[in-house]
Amino acid sequence: MLFSRYWLAVPVLAIAGSLAAKKIVPVGPGTLPTHTPLFMALLIGVVVMVGALTFVPALALGPIVEQLQMLNFAAAH
Repeated sequence: MLFSRYWLAVPVLAIAGSLAAKKIVPVGPGTLPTHTPLFMALLIGVVVMVGALTFVPALALGPIVEQLQMLNFAAAH
């Protein structure tokens, strides 16, 4: 029971420890600052896209399934 509960916690803690031990890299031309409107727009866009990809398949398949159910009901009667 302990193995099944904590099998993922140990690698996650190891990754967190290795990330915490890394040296801080100075800001350079390839750095994306996290306090700009561009970063906020990108973050909001990613959150909206992931949320949309969660619900769009159900919204797209709903009418198709309804049509198939209507055809099946008409064929049964």
